[in-house]
Amino acid sequence: MNLIPVEQSEQAHGQLAGELHGLLAERAAEGRPLVLGLATGNTMVELYAELVQLLRDEPVDLSQLSTFNLDEYLDLEAGDPRSFQSFMVEHLFEPLDLDPGRCHFPDAQLALRDPKAACRAYSGLIQEAGGIDLQLLGLGRNGHVAFNEPGSPVDCMTRVVPLHLFTRQDAAPNFGSLDAVPERAITMGLAEIRAARRLRLLAFGKPKAEALASALGAKPDPQRPLSSLLLHPDLMIWADASANGQESSGSEGSGREL
Repeated sequence: MNLIPVEQSEQAHGQLAGELHGLLAERAAEGRPLVLGLATGNTMVELYAELVQLLRDEPVDLSQLSTFNLDEYLDLEAGDPRSFQSFMVEHLFEPLDLDPGRCHFPDAQLALRDPKAACRAYSGLIQEAGGIDLQLLGLGRNGHVAFNEPGSPVDCMTRVVPLHLFTRQDAAPNFGSLDAVPERAITMGLAEIRAARRLRLLAFGKPKAEALASALGAKPDPQRPLSSLLLHPDLMIWADASANGQESSGSEGSGREL
């Protein structure tokens, strides 16, 4: 696991967007498909904006790109502007004119009727695509990864989950009030995330410091979802000084192995 300290989040966004652009260009030149696992939330907005700009400056054929999002809220109407699907359309899919048929989400509407079928279907789609080449991740202030809240089994698969109060509180500004935030979601599991060939996680700000510190160096622990990913052979974590629990020492971007 490589922890990369940065002074400002913009540095991490630039580095990771550069890796994504390079991977897209490499696969396009080889005529090979690429499967990206995508995340949502404020941490990803600047990353996607940076990637969109890179692809406008240096265009790449995206016809072989497929995407799988980590999660989706339940109990929202299809097309709700507060859904993660709407977020992705606004920040990435429309700006890049991606083929909607190659952009995948857990089926929240099916999950309301038949949760097991919805979960099996999404796991199956990921397997049919050949697995995820690179998975983007954020970290919740209570330590959740995707919607795998503390207490999630380290070998869990896609499933419907209740959302922690902290998670709902953090989402409340996007919904107008806490009462409007869904109480359930469907999420990719930790086992599926761990199966991705590359993991790239961004953690910024003081609210993430405790969750990050408690997971780093820990053995796989259901109460610390990130801990189950630390032995992944290609995991990189970018953290600013606030999230990393230390002031800048001029070592941003150098990274350290843990």
